[in-house]
Amino acid sequence: MDDDIERLRSLLLAMSEVDVEGVKYRELRAQLISELVRMRAEQDLLERLRSVQDQVERIGARDPDFNLKDFMDAGWE
Repeated sequence: MDDDIERLRSLLLAMSEVDVEGVKYRELRAQLISELVRMRAEQDLLERLRSVQDQVERIGARDPDFNLKDFMDAGWE
């Protein structure tokens, strides 16, 4: 484990006065894991969105004269 992470873990445990053998420790551990999973999912989402953003950029600027209603109406004809 990285030294900084170990120091942060120790500090967090000391500040929260958690018995590492107790239920509160397990709850705290579960919360930390949950937060890491959330952050990872967010990072993955940003990575997935990057390719979509690249495609939009390649399409170019939006046509200011484009009328979505007319376009959709033409699709029904």
